[in-house]
Amino acid sequence: MLISFRVQNFRSFADEQELSMLAGPDDMHAGTLIESESGAVLPVAGIYGANASGKSNLLTAITVMKKFVVRSATEMNLGDRIPGMVPFRLDPELRDEPCRFEIAVVVDGTYFEYGFAATSEAVHSEHLKVRKRGGRLVERFRRTLDQETGKVDWAFRGLKKKDEAVLQERTRGNGLVLSRAAELNMPEFAELYLWIRKRLWSFDLSEPPRELAAITARETFLREEFRHRMESMLRDADLDIAGVAVKKAPPVIADELPTKVKNAIEEVLTENGRALEGFPVTTTHVDTAGHPVEFSLEEDESNGTQRFFATAGPILDALATGATLVVDELECSMHPLLTRKLVQMFLDPNLNERGAQLIFSTHDTSLLDRELLRRDQVWIADKRQNGATELYSLYDFREDEDGGRPRKTESFARRYLEGRYGGVPSFGPMFEDLVTGRGEQSADE
Repeated sequence: MLISFRVQNFRSFADEQELSMLAGPDDMHAGTLIESESGAVLPVAGIYGANASGKSNLLTAITVMKKFVVRSATEMNLGDRIPGMVPFRLDPELRDEPCRFEIAVVVDGTYFEYGFAATSEAVHSEHLKVRKRGGRLVERFRRTLDQETGKVDWAFRGLKKKDEAVLQERTRGNGLVLSRAAELNMPEFAELYLWIRKRLWSFDLSEPPRELAAITARETFLREEFRHRMESMLRDADLDIAGVAVKKAPPVIADELPTKVKNAIEEVLTENGRALEGFPVTTTHVDTAGHPVEFSLEEDESNGTQRFFATAGPILDALATGATLVVDELECSMHPLLTRKLVQMFLDPNLNERGAQLIFSTHDTSLLDRELLRRDQVWIADKRQNGATELYSLYDFREDEDGGRPRKTESFARRYLEGRYGGVPSFGPMFEDLVTGRGEQSADE
């Protein structure tokens, strides 16, 4: 499970900012917390902020970090640019500095603290610290690039000398030690790598979730038990869906395309000599006479239903496996009550027995409810005067130097919209001076 994530000099983040999933000393909703070797952990965190405040950039940072870890050893070559490394550009001194990422997780009782700093051209530093259950924190390796000489300083602990030599020799300047070690099947790195690859999922619901829906459809087709749970979830969401069916079909290539174009498409759609197949989804409704009627998910169902279907798959898998979901704009095209129910699934210890986590950005203030979330589960992304994002939870927020944190009895939503916590737009004259009813006043005159 995720303990914390830190980011620095990335997009709208200048100084280091941290999202911590460790529970604070608060007695609100204590029964929803997840126990771990590092203490009580939050199952849910919601991130609020004005447009362009940086809340999506935080989730993008997690995605960029994951993709680089997963792909650097297997999909990148010598000389390739490192994707996604976009520094804070409003400070001239930071434009050429590396982006920094650090993640702390607990996997089967072992605590991992892993991070790296990189520009588009090279990895400038990388480190891994490990604490076994009941033990002390030990740094397993550290690499540091000397920018003047171009040489890399290496430090290892607890590895075989031959493994140290292999990692130094085979880790490219634009690649990660963690990724190379996992590719070489070194057991000291496998747990962390596999957690990042298979238990940290991120997606953006502001975009049409076609890829996510395809993955959910494939799992629904392949796993009967998963299909039953999916059907139950769709029925219980009050979408008037009585059932769901998924077929396997080859990709359709238009006949009117030129032969060369069709051949090129077929080549792209071929993986390991086998044509990739699609999984069209059909939902079943019941007409007024009680007869079943089939609908195409993609052509006949609403955007909200399509997004719910796409999201339901990873939610069901996360709850079953204890994964961490990172979702941008969770509420997109869905009713607020339905979004609330999805959040509640992760807060219910009877449903969330494996310690799954949901981290999401949203503008849905109906979720800013003390009956639903604790103060340390509500995070604000606020933009400073220099354009940099500041990240803090309501539990850590202070209205002024002498003020205390927000009371757990106050209306989080009302005070947030009043601007008491920050993270709301600051309007200029064109908007600030608008007066409701001004049109009627002019007519009366």
